[in-house]
Amino acid sequence: MNRAQRRAAEKAAKRKPPAATKRFASQKEAYAHLLKPIVLLNDCRPFREGEVDLDIVKVRFAYDRLKDGTADEDDFLLVGLAINMAKVRAMEISEFLANEIEKAQDAMNRCRERYLKRGRFGFDGIGIQAMDYAIEAHDEIVQKSSPKQMQMAAEVVRKVLLKQMGNKQLPAIKA
Repeated sequence: MNRAQRRAAEKAAKRKPPAATKRFASQKEAYAHLLKPIVLLNDCRPFREGEVDLDIVKVRFAYDRLKDGTADEDDFLLVGLAINMAKVRAMEISEFLANEIEKAQDAMNRCRERYLKRGRFGFDGIGIQAMDYAIEAHDEIVQKSSPKQMQMAAEVVRKVLLKQMGNKQLPAIKA
């Protein structure tokens, strides 16, 4: 080994080795880092077949009770939440779809006004048409969305409702 090679070897020995892997403060952080690709794949996956069927049936039954006037406030809240979540997702999909679901939101407001005046839920003819379309759209949106997308839509709806209510606690919905 000549002088130049020895000097280069000494210089290389004094240098810190490049960090091949990122060091983590705890084992938990290391595992979280290793699981990031799996979490990403899980966030992007669609709902499994049958995974949301029960939720869709609950919304449809609540809507049927709203139409025939036998609904209670929990049914109204459940359908309202479903329509609002569908609207949030529809705004990401299509302006036309979002506008159609907005008509259903207007129908829900008229339904609420009817309940406050007469003590019974119900829709007018235009409201039933708008709601039928919105419930169909809700079903398709839920089935074609990923769980993460629906979770994010629910979070947006929750934030908007809290803002409208002045940060009061939201009413509970039966599961």
